[in-house]
Amino acid sequence: MVTRVEKPAEAPAEQGAAPGVESLDAIAAAGAQLDAPPAPSQAEQQQVLESEADELAGALKMLRAMALPFAPHHVQDPIGQVWNDGQLKEIARCLVEVCRLHGLTIGQLFEGYGPYINLLMALGLPALATLKLLKTPSPPPQVQRTDGQHQPA
Repeated sequence: MVTRVEKPAEAPAEQGAAPGVESLDAIAAAGAQLDAPPAPSQAEQQQVLESEADELAGALKMLRAMALPFAPHHVQDPIGQVWNDGQLKEIARCLVEVCRLHGLTIGQLFEGYGPYINLLMALGLPALATLKLLKTPSPPPQVQRTDGQHQPA
């Protein structure tokens, strides 16, 4: 069985019954435009980006400080020079720009992916410690002396 449905007649304002009368959609759009906050200036946008980059660079510095002790002692200074404060600031600035490109703030990024970042940090530091322990050379074997005492070989 086929039921025929007829399209309802349009409202008089939609049909253009009276000149100068706007549709409700046009009035609502104009009202929303009036209620919208003014767009921030370029200087204000740059200040916000720099503030977020500084905040993120601080978090990266903390991560570097936590991870650096797990590196072998002979490479800690070179790693510190490669991952210096200026480099971390540039990484943070680029990450903020990528987030903006996708319509996110750093707060929204951490809000949405915070549990994943926490998991990565919770797993990462013990993994680095385990790797360092596995690369640690074993102690030399004990050699038995003739007088019954042990000494290293």
